[in-house]
Amino acid sequence: MDKVEVKDKKGAQGFDLPVPGSSAETGEFYIDEYIESLAGKVDVVGSSSSFSENEKFISFCRATESHFKKQWKEGGGNEQKILERQTKAIIGMVDHVNYFKDIIEKYLDENHLLKYPFPKYYKNLTDGIFHEVWGLAGISPWMDMAESSSAKIIGDRIYFMIGGKMVLQVQKISPERFSALKKALLLLTPEISQASSNIEILMHSGERVTIYDSPLTKPGQHIMVFRKYIVEKYTLDEQARRGTIPFEAIKMLESLAKVGFNILFCGAVRTGKTTMLTIFEMLEDPELEGVLIETNAEIPLHSLMAHSPIMQLIADGDGLGSIAKQLMRSDGDYIICGEARDGNMLGLMVDIANRGTRHCKSTVHLTDVADLPYDIANMIVNDRGGSLSHTIIKVAKSFHYVFEFIQLKDRSKKRLKGIYEIRYDHKNYRISIHQILKYDFKNDNWTFDFSIGEDKDAIARQENHKLFLSFKNELQKLSVKYPMKGEKVAVPFYSK
Repeated sequence: MDKVEVKDKKGAQGFDLPVPGSSAETGEFYIDEYIESLAGKVDVVGSSSSFSENEKFISFCRATESHFKKQWKEGGGNEQKILERQTKAIIGMVDHVNYFKDIIEKYLDENHLLKYPFPKYYKNLTDGIFHEVWGLAGISPWMDMAESSSAKIIGDRIYFMIGGKMVLQVQKISPERFSALKKALLLLTPEISQASSNIEILMHSGERVTIYDSPLTKPGQHIMVFRKYIVEKYTLDEQARRGTIPFEAIKMLESLAKVGFNILFCGAVRTGKTTMLTIFEMLEDPELEGVLIETNAEIPLHSLMAHSPIMQLIADGDGLGSIAKQLMRSDGDYIICGEARDGNMLGLMVDIANRGTRHCKSTVHLTDVADLPYDIANMIVNDRGGSLSHTIIKVAKSFHYVFEFIQLKDRSKKRLKGIYEIRYDHKNYRISIHQILKYDFKNDNWTFDFSIGEDKDAIARQENHKLFLSFKNELQKLSVKYPMKGEKVAVPFYSK
């Protein structure tokens, strides 16, 4: 029989672990005796048992964990190595995940436990034990849901985004398991304190994890948010298939992406901004030298554009100070900002664009396009100082087009709400916003307006005039076939 040391007679959910007979006196128990002792106490799922199916499984996982801990302790010097393996396994590094699953599988096979019951939300018994002990616990099924973009833990409740809505799952997570998961996720980022109340982590498999804890949260209502990109094909055709953009506009958008204009992608969280930025970047001239700046490493340009000379930097607004001057002097042809969150990052983008740099791209969490030059300038001045009116003009001259994205009521569906051209009249000092594409909510389609500023033609002549003419021609044809109605031009309050 396989003997397991019991260090704590309370299970993960706070119930007593039954320790048979004389084994209780020695602090050890035999796992097969332990399982047998549970047999008469467990009813089917949904019955009024004093010891539920789920509690039985979690208790079994803890017993299995105790077996391995004892084995590793007796091996001597292995605990630190196992901790490192767990750290890498929990963020999705396949080799380390397989290590734990292999030893679990072997243990179950040797002890004739492969048919032990497990919760239906796990793929199999081995998968369930791994995730309950060393993995992502009840969040793990979400990792295999290709069409779900997010998951949440709020208190002991777990939610998955399904069909555009957050759906409560049957599995729960205890405060102890939440703390263990948080601790494990932070092991690879020693620079972040375990006591931090607001944390962002990027998993090896690409998921972004945001953790909110005390004092930001109510007692017992800690929060963990998981997000992943569900787009596997970064193409305009794929976005049209998903309904995010119109099929008819693919050629127009492809030409626009290749001309070299500076473009902002704006909208709320989870509206597809980063996806479209990535698609536009992949349409760039692969020989141009780019600089990608991100707060978290989310856009895998090193694999998507492996042959392009693109430097990838990780820096937040505060960390930009040390590299801003080098970037201004760098020989990069353009800059990409994965997410401009503050005035320092936006200020850097504006400074570089005002030096005549083209092909720049950034996402920004702003939703009122008419006020966008003012809002960006205000953020820059608040963080860096300077004249607001002068900065507004610099912003208007820096960015040429704005793409606005939204989510529909069905949160799984995203739409390109509008494309806008920002114009600055040097003679009259006037800023105007011209909408060239508009989404029709009622009919779920798009209309177009043929309007292009003279300054855009001048810029295109320095970059790629042939593709500009293609963009211009496509926009004109679409405007005739699907004409836009209503207001098309906005002259904002801050315009002189």
